[in-house]
Amino acid sequence: MFARINGFDRSLTDNFMQLESEMDRLFQAAGLRSRHQTANRSAQPQMHIGSTESQVDIYLPVAGIDPKAVTISLEGNQMTISGQRDVEKSESAKLVKKERFEGQFHYQINLPDDVDQERVEASYEQGVLHVKIARREAAKPRQITIQ
Repeated sequence: MFARINGFDRSLTDNFMQLESEMDRLFQAAGLRSRHQTANRSAQPQMHIGSTESQVDIYLPVAGIDPKAVTISLEGNQMTISGQRDVEKSESAKLVKKERFEGQFHYQINLPDDVDQERVEASYEQGVLHVKIARREAAKPRQITIQ
């Protein structure tokens, strides 16, 4: 569709897509990450968000980060989680491969309208930050008698 709208020859766009796939395959064969994997994994720790009827759960792997170096704030329905991981660098060892996240990270999470901003808990266990945000109970219909 993109090729037709912009007047490009379909075979040209197909060739570029094939080249991109081939480059990704070559990177993987060499034991390196493709550009997609590198862009997604090195920017910041990978976050998981779960949702049930009673709460929203946010899980963030922050092993090696002091929990006191992580900041969590809530303004309206927007939660912000930020922090920094500093990795000690050895003067004598040469870095051959780097997979661990280091540096600053910053998340802004839009929460559902029904979360209870007064019932938020955060815990840190085995390198995983877990933030629980309770949901407010839905308003229950009630009968009103006419007097």
